[in-house]
Amino acid sequence: MIIPKRWYIYTVDLEPRIGKKAGKQRPCLVVQPTEFSEGGLKSTVVIPITSKIIEGDTFPLRVKIPRGVAGLKNMSDLLIDQILAWDNSFFRQELGILPDDLIDRVKAALKDFLEL
Repeated sequence: MIIPKRWYIYTVDLEPRIGKKAGKQRPCLVVQPTEFSEGGLKSTVVIPITSKIIEGDTFPLRVKIPRGVAGLKNMSDLLIDQILAWDNSFFRQELGILPDDLIDRVKAALKDFLEL
């Protein structure tokens, strides 16, 4: 079983689709500290990623990831408003780590969206 690491992108099986929740296997960014997964927690907090881009300024609801970053084949958006915890057994493949500049952008979006 994969032990998810913070700021890494993984392919995660998000089936079944329920309501507006993202479904199917899709890339997700782990935002939970790695120590929780290493400590035996069976689920991990992630942000789903979509390649269905919305043009214009969508911050803090979306953070853009350029094509080729962290193993992504397409320009993508992190869906900040769809944060979820998912069982670690549904993590399929590690794609890569987010660069520091995008990590800072995600942190700012989370802070703004959650009013922290």
